[in-house]
Amino acid sequence: MGKVTKAVGVAGAVAGAVYLSKGENRQKVKRQLAKIQGKEDSSYLKNLGKPSDIEDANMVNEGAMTSVQYYNRLQDEKTESK
Repeated sequence: MGKVTKAVGVAGAVAGAVYLSKGENRQKVKRQLAKIQGKEDSSYLKNLGKPSDIEDANMVNEGAMTSVQYYNRLQDEKTESK
């Protein structure tokens, strides 16, 4: 199993090097990376999963799903009441 994994890894590295050896392909990869980085900086992603209640925010930070579900339920109730 270890030999197969190494062979696949080496084959992938060689294929990547061959692909990136062409200037046009390097530019495509750079454009895609820039597009991804631009989306990560959007305010939507920065505020995603950040409840306004401080106690809930701390629980989300710790990884508790209960507070996430509670927050989602509150948001749904707010949108339904409008």
